[in-house]
Amino acid sequence: MKFKVDVAIVGGGPAGSSTALTAAKLGLNVLLIDRKAHIGVPVQCGEAIGKTGPSIAEIDIPKEAIRNPIRGFRVYSPSNIKVDYAKPEPDGYIVDRRVFDKELFIKAAEAGAETLINTEIKELVFKDGKVSGLIGVNDNGKVEVESKIIIGADGVFSIIAKMAGLRKYAKLADLDASVGYEMCNVEYDDQELMEFYMGKNVAPRGYVWIFPKGEKRANVGIGVGAQDGARTALDYMKSFMKDHPIGREKLKNAKIIEYRVGAIPLGGPNEKNILDNLMLVGDAAGQVHPITGGGIGYSLVCGSIAGKVAAEAIEAGDTSERMLSNYESRWRGKYGEEFSKMLKLRVLLEKAEDKTLDQLAEILNGQNIVDLTAGRKISILFSAVKKRNKDLLNLLNGFRQLKLIQ
Repeated sequence: MKFKVDVAIVGGGPAGSSTALTAAKLGLNVLLIDRKAHIGVPVQCGEAIGKTGPSIAEIDIPKEAIRNPIRGFRVYSPSNIKVDYAKPEPDGYIVDRRVFDKELFIKAAEAGAETLINTEIKELVFKDGKVSGLIGVNDNGKVEVESKIIIGADGVFSIIAKMAGLRKYAKLADLDASVGYEMCNVEYDDQELMEFYMGKNVAPRGYVWIFPKGEKRANVGIGVGAQDGARTALDYMKSFMKDHPIGREKLKNAKIIEYRVGAIPLGGPNEKNILDNLMLVGDAAGQVHPITGGGIGYSLVCGSIAGKVAAEAIEAGDTSERMLSNYESRWRGKYGEEFSKMLKLRVLLEKAEDKTLDQLAEILNGQNIVDLTAGRKISILFSAVKKRNKDLLNLLNGFRQLKLIQ
């Protein structure tokens, strides 16, 4: 099989499909490739998505993918101090990624993109030292692709990033190991609030989540630093279900109906995501929030930017690194400062003891948490001083240095 296209995109998840959809709508000859036989399978995340990312990317969330509206969250500190945030109306959803990813892939195809599934990429092709195509294999044999632009949207362990030399490997220190379940017979306080559980004994350098999917169904999972903790992510998950005073009550009658494992990249964006004729998008580019691990919304937005820049480059007849630097400058202009601050904030929070995090929870409200994780300043210093706790004040001094304290 041979193809000659404007843009070849490797990876049919949200990042790749968003890129393909945008580029196809702009009239490019697009080829969207995925190694899986079934788009969206297996599911490897909690399936939460806000409204902001899709709105910016001008992509509608498929109605058939929505499982439950979400108005906010409830965070439990190590000693189970609650911090709530809730809007009057839903601001996001828990979706079914099997439906969401596939429908987005279909939208790209309907917009004009050619598709190849069950196709594994084996080589990047170079001509005069520049990327010029791909070689892969599927059930029909060898696949040869000649393309003006190659886009790697193939996830945290991106083969395109590795072959291009933009990221040789994902460092263990930058990964969280994730284990999760879809469960029925789950008890929760509010069907429209996501729940997060913190603590070094609960999930070192991470958290446990319970994301309601409606009718006592929920995604229940954990992310744990790949190099942190004395046990595996699965062991911590089992301990939460059995020993945590709140977790064991909410999950005492729960039954597992699906098992999920994955890796969450929390190390921030790659230093560089472009070469002549090549861009990286989504997890392959490290476009994931360094604290929450959220990536779907960022992938949709950055994919749409990549699709637009690809169209501009093709129209100009210039697919050089210089031209494609517009992609880097635009997406970093939107998210770069936020990611940079959150990487530094993550380090501060990792070093904090559970007692300090409990005291922090006592003076934070839900809006504070929203603002902090978006890189915006908060006003809590006076409340912290009244605590007269040196460790808490040291932590907040770190916040101040990151310009997160008013």
